[in-house]
Amino acid sequence: MTALLPTLTLLVGLALGALIGTRVGTRRSNNESLDVDRTRDIANATLATTMRELIDVNTRLQAEASARAAAEAAQQQKSVHDLVAPVGEHLLRLDQKLNELEIKRVEDSGRLNYSIGSLTTLASSLQKETAELASAMKNTKVRGNWGELQLQRVIELAGMTEHVMYEQQEHISTDGEAARPDMIVRLPDAKKIIIDAKAPMSAYLNAINADSDSDREQLLTKHAADVMAHVNALAKKNYASRVDGSLDFIVMFVPGDTFLTAAFDANPEFLEQAIAKNVFPASPGTLIALLRAIAYGWRQEQLAENAAQVVALGKQLYERVGVFAGHLQKVGNNLTKATESYNSAVASLETRVMPTARGFESLAVASDQALPGVAPINVTTRQVSLPELNAGTED
Repeated sequence: MTALLPTLTLLVGLALGALIGTRVGTRRSNNESLDVDRTRDIANATLATTMRELIDVNTRLQAEASARAAAEAAQQQKSVHDLVAPVGEHLLRLDQKLNELEIKRVEDSGRLNYSIGSLTTLASSLQKETAELASAMKNTKVRGNWGELQLQRVIELAGMTEHVMYEQQEHISTDGEAARPDMIVRLPDAKKIIIDAKAPMSAYLNAINADSDSDREQLLTKHAADVMAHVNALAKKNYASRVDGSLDFIVMFVPGDTFLTAAFDANPEFLEQAIAKNVFPASPGTLIALLRAIAYGWRQEQLAENAAQVVALGKQLYERVGVFAGHLQKVGNNLTKATESYNSAVASLETRVMPTARGFESLAVASDQALPGVAPINVTTRQVSLPELNAGTED
């Protein structure tokens, strides 16, 4: 509306000029004498009035436009505030969350650094202990003790009982030759299984620390050869002929699956060659399965023995119940005879003795107390109705 004010003013000025010019021309044509000054004053007054009206209109239009602009600005500001306020709240929460995450990150970083330090210390300790263990395992006596310890652990896991299901380090002496197998496992049918827990592993331990693949392969091949040499040594001991009840094979316990697997990988025919010599290589897992099967057989044997004892006790109880029933029958018969004798005595007392005794009452020699009466017994004993149990003769 403000932009229209100059245009309106120009149009009004042009209209007034045209009007004045027309009047002047008309009056000149009518030969009327006009006062130019008066006309000019009238035009100026009209123009001033028009200008004031235009200024008033312009002022009112500007006020209305300003009010509308202020309302629109306020509405836009409110809309922008309504739009931005949730974003601000989200940004505030995001900032709080970021602060919490940063605090947690710092805490986790501290714990992680501590854990890494602990792992480094642990790795160093494990490396040292591993080196010590590898050094110790190079000692033949240490390896033997470790193998026996592993065997004992396997026995415990299998749930076997010493001196019942197995014997350790039992001395054997035949034909002047002495031997002491690591373990003799007893079977329920008086059979036995010999277990040897010594196995060479020096070459395997050296193969682990080998510098090249070729050296490692050579050492693993030597490891397989050493294990096969131990198989041959066990086969020559011929425990089957030296231990009564021993089966015709011996179990060679290898205290680690990796040692046995390495021998199988280096010599694919190792298992067939060992079995052909009646030597059965067994890892801890294999031996546990074997011993648990044997323990299960022992439990079944014990159950069978218990069942036989139950049958014997049942038979003995049955016989003794028969003997007891015979004795009880005799007691019943004797009670019946005693009752009959008692009733006969009562009848004799009532018919024979009491009439004579009451004669003293008429002679005034009796006391004031009357003689009591005696009633017979009518109860009869119940006979034992188990004739099949009455055949016992045991006292």
